[in-house]
Amino acid sequence: MKKLGYIISKTRDGLIIARSMIKDPRRLVGHIAYDKDLKRIGKIVDVIGRVDQPFVVIKPESKDVIEFIGTGPVYYYVEKRTKRFLRRKGRKAKRGEGRGRPRSRRR
Repeated sequence: MKKLGYIISKTRDGLIIARSMIKDPRRLVGHIAYDKDLKRIGKIVDVIGRVDQPFVVIKPESKDVIEFIGTGPVYYYVEKRTKRFLRRKGRKAKRGEGRGRPRSRRR
C-alpha cells in the first residue's frame, strides 16, 4: 500500500475528492482506493485540477462508504499483472495462428 493523498470533500453526486501527493496520478485511474483502516473505499475514476496540484476523484463502492468516511489519508495498491497476460515482443506465430482471421475457402 502506498499513500495517495488526503480526502478533502464529498460531492453532491456521491463522489469523494482527494488531494493527491503523487506528481502524476493519471496512471492510477481504475485502481482501488483504501481508507486509513485499509478498508476498500472505491475506484479511482478521474484526475482533475492543475498539474502541480492534482485532485483524484473516487467513486465509492456503496452509499454506506460516504457516510462513515471522514477527512483523512487515502491509500492505493497497484496489482502486478501475471506473465500470462503480458505479450512478448518479437514472438513468432505458431503454425495455424495467422493474423487472427480465418482464410476463406475456395471451391
